[in-house]
Amino acid sequence: MITIRKYAILPLLLLMLSSCSGQEAQQELQYRIQSGHDLSILATTDTHYLSQSLRDLGPAFHQFLAAGDGKQLGYSNEMLEALGYDIGIRKPDAVIISGDLSNNGEEASHKDLAGHLSKIERETGTRVYVIPGNHDIRNPWARKFQNKRQNATDSVNAKEFRKIYGSFGYQEALLTDEDSLSYLAAPSEELWLLMLDTAQYGNNTALGHPQLEGRVSAHTLEWIDRCGELAAAKGAHIVAVMHHSLMDHSDFIQEGFTVDDNEQVIAALRRNGIQITLSGHIHIQDISEYQEGGNRIYDIAGSALSVFPHQYGLLSYSSARQTLDYSTARLGMEPWAAATGQTDPNLLGFSAYSEASFRKRSASRSLARLAEDPAYADYTESELREMADVVGLLNENYFAGTGNAAVIATEGYRLWHKAPASGMRSYVLGMAAQEPENNHRLHVQLQER
Repeated sequence: MITIRKYAILPLLLLMLSSCSGQEAQQELQYRIQSGHDLSILATTDTHYLSQSLRDLGPAFHQFLAAGDGKQLGYSNEMLEALGYDIGIRKPDAVIISGDLSNNGEEASHKDLAGHLSKIERETGTRVYVIPGNHDIRNPWARKFQNKRQNATDSVNAKEFRKIYGSFGYQEALLTDEDSLSYLAAPSEELWLLMLDTAQYGNNTALGHPQLEGRVSAHTLEWIDRCGELAAAKGAHIVAVMHHSLMDHSDFIQEGFTVDDNEQVIAALRRNGIQITLSGHIHIQDISEYQEGGNRIYDIAGSALSVFPHQYGLLSYSSARQTLDYSTARLGMEPWAAATGQTDPNLLGFSAYSEASFRKRSASRSLARLAEDPAYADYTESELREMADVVGLLNENYFAGTGNAAVIATEGYRLWHKAPASGMRSYVLGMAAQEPENNHRLHVQLQER
């Protein structure tokens, strides 16, 4: 059932816009939400969708899952259905997916995901906006899983990506960048979206893997200024969206996750009045802040939808107060499963199932490393298991963006505190010592444009 939007559609407004080549062109802009109205956005990232047509439940697929970082690829379809269910209930005005839409750039995954997004738009009236991540384009790792074998399958190039996702931002763009798949969109008259493509995929074939690092070219930095000038002329605020982190979000993971030359990117966003960036890639929930001269810019790294705790962000813009408020919510897999008559117990108890699976995978790897390390030869099997469980708990909290007070109180952590010096001990103590911060809420007073 299609939801009727409460906002009237403005008459078509003719804007004089510069084309990508610098020539003058006329483009029709249809604001969906008028000035004076609020705007709500559901922001998610790293869906890593894998088409059901590309996998069975055989040994090759399960081996791939076991070697991964906790993505629930066996339930890709169900997670997208549950996301659509949540969107139907929450009725946001827009949905953002900030890259790594597919598992590894498979053409079939992109096309199936686009089908899900079309259904969401059709049934809820919500507009969807996407950008690519480092896994999405020209990915040599694109695979299908058949019994005991992984077989190569087709990936997509940049032109094909834009065609598949044309109706999810690109066709309604105010400005597009000729140097990347970046574009500027206006879901409302007062709040615009700067959708930045930070992925590098030109060398993937030669590398034999998707390039981890992200960048913004000098040309795209200049293009950002054009976007800022247009928004300023129309009195609109801008929220930036990118796959790679704008700022560091971890003492342990930075290289390849924070965009290259991030100082230049921060400067470009700040001079164009942008105060919030939504990013993904690192798979953890964390809010970082940059301040200079009294002005702040925030980078909100969102949890991967495909990985525990399967949460997304909610961004609310108040026209009257000129504020942005951010919070997080868990994917409603259980309510969707119950409402649609699912019988799979993993779906009906998805949060507990996924949490246990994530923790077990992390703890099992840690236990294997501890068992092989001569420094821990005098520890009993029970003690090693307790220590490995601590690693699983710390990693779980790290991804979810929550504190470690309960972990520090365990016997396993006390064993780590007294353990011989090692890389794993340094990791555990460093993770546990991180200051607990609220990475799930943010309030920003927007500057006057």
